[in-house]
Amino acid sequence: METAYIRSRILSSLLLGALGDALGYTVEFSPWSSIRAGYGPNGILDPVPAGKKAIISDDTQMTLFTAEGYILGYQRANLSGVGANIEHCIYQAYLCWLKTQGYSVDSLWMPVSSLVDIPELNIRRAPGNTCLSALNSGAMGTIERPINNSKGCGGVMRTAPLGFVRSSSGRNPFGSPLLNGARAAAITHGHPMGYIPAGMLSDIVDRCIYGDYFSLEAVVSASLEATKAQFAGYEGMEEFEGMIRRAVELSHVPVAENEGAEVDEAAVRSLGGGWVGDEALAIAVYCALRHQNDAKAALRAAVNHSGDSDSTGAIAGNILGAWLGMDAVPQDWVEKLELVDTIEEIADALVRIAETA
Repeated sequence: METAYIRSRILSSLLLGALGDALGYTVEFSPWSSIRAGYGPNGILDPVPAGKKAIISDDTQMTLFTAEGYILGYQRANLSGVGANIEHCIYQAYLCWLKTQGYSVDSLWMPVSSLVDIPELNIRRAPGNTCLSALNSGAMGTIERPINNSKGCGGVMRTAPLGFVRSSSGRNPFGSPLLNGARAAAITHGHPMGYIPAGMLSDIVDRCIYGDYFSLEAVVSASLEATKAQFAGYEGMEEFEGMIRRAVELSHVPVAENEGAEVDEAAVRSLGGGWVGDEALAIAVYCALRHQNDAKAALRAAVNHSGDSDSTGAIAGNILGAWLGMDAVPQDWVEKLELVDTIEEIADALVRIAETA
């Protein structure tokens, strides 16, 4: 697979994720009625007013730290000749993020992070209480030893990078994206619906970039089957399957041109508010499938509702970017986005791993 193709999809996934995050961050915690009152009948349509920057939230912050944990873990394992546990490396990266949020962290052994000195990453952008409390506890949660019973969406909104890299042999250097995504989320979220959707997001992204699928819906279907097989019998799994299938069905409902925003909001509302992991992924899947050839429309659908708009926007962007590549990224929005240079640097580091793995 050509390097340019891989870079296009990794960078697009990160950029569209950040754009969805920024678009949704503006209206997070606002009910749909207030969004319409403030931005018009179709809701918020652009990341920021003219002349201002599109500001990312903790979702993109933690996504970048997830990527850095993977990168440094790979370097530790393959460049230094020292074994590395990717789960522990990502945990260390999350502790670096915790430090940027004003916490004192004593248990860092990871090499100096390239992200911790970036001003925009040292600002609190509505960080999730579960992420903060879990990371500040001094213990690392795992699937086998859950740190709490949280199924919040703070796990799934950050795990797209774990689907970005495969070796030339077609294998992920650190194993299954599905398991890696779930394990990364379980560091802070102990309920199965906090970490299983996170694993499925990583798996969807991996299949979008490296799989041979004729449609995005086929990607989602294959990923759901793999997720069911891996996590059969886990609490909430049956309901989660039903929710994803419902999201796919809703994406096929015919919509009149002048009814789009209302239909999307109603569909999203029927799937939940996105505050928990299973709802957030289902909403993102619906929006990505419904508007799979129009990134702006997909992100607008993903944020114009009464729920966790930045997280659903970020996840939808991650999925669609991995599927479509850079040709789908609206450059007029990217010009407004903060941290584009940092996002590109992270993408390039991941591409180099994909080239040499």
